[in-house]
Amino acid sequence: MGHIPTDARSARAVITDRRSCGPDAFIFELEFAEDLPEFQPGRFAMLSPAVDSPVTVPRPFSVFDRTAANRVTFLIQVMGDGTRSLGELELGEEVQAILPLGNGFSPAPPEREVVLVAGGVGSAPFLLYAKERINAGAGAKTSYFYGARTADRLYDRAAFDALDLRCVHATDDGSLGFHGNVVQALTKALDEGTIGQDALFCACGPEGLLHGFAAFARDRNLEYELSLETYMGCGFGVCNGCPTPTQPEGAFGDWPWVKTCLDGPVFCGTDIQF
Repeated sequence: MGHIPTDARSARAVITDRRSCGPDAFIFELEFAEDLPEFQPGRFAMLSPAVDSPVTVPRPFSVFDRTAANRVTFLIQVMGDGTRSLGELELGEEVQAILPLGNGFSPAPPEREVVLVAGGVGSAPFLLYAKERINAGAGAKTSYFYGARTADRLYDRAAFDALDLRCVHATDDGSLGFHGNVVQALTKALDEGTIGQDALFCACGPEGLLHGFAAFARDRNLEYELSLETYMGCGFGVCNGCPTPTQPEGAFGDWPWVKTCLDGPVFCGTDIQF
């Protein structure tokens, strides 16, 4: 099964920028002393305050954007002690980071249509992916469907709206865009033919969304990948805290469980039981 990525490193980084992007979320930028390697969208980092923190277990976050060779940003929703401790840090303070970890989304040729599907902070791995597609000349072949309960929880949607790709927002309360959830918005788009049955669909978000999307994708016979938001203790396979059951006929063969941090967090939908 998977191995610790050879390009991963542990280092301290300085917070150089920070801004709110919703009622319970923020984005901050980290600057490292050395340049980071190139890496696929969908890979992640384990982050924790570098000093004076009561939180001893780091938390996993997808890399949101890359603003320079030695700078990356993260989109973080405050949900508990770990994320709160990161949210209380000030500019100039340090974060301990291990990155890049895991496996990202499969590269698709520019001529292949790709549909990105996100809910809440599940948008985190897709800004890099969308920019990569645009840089490859595939912006016209890329769509981004983003759903949340309310408009103010479509975190940093302006960053996606500014890109040269199709963006569809969906809100449960109808406060912005499509009135309904993101799977309903996808259903409408497929039925109307504005996205293609043969596209590669990539999804990330809360577990309820991913289960709903996976059932929808299986029913429609879509090719899809899931980025799982699984709890992790280490991020590199030591703690065994993030098992994911596999499909016997999938790529992992007879191996009944894989580690999300090493073999994921992005999986082909036919390779795991979800």
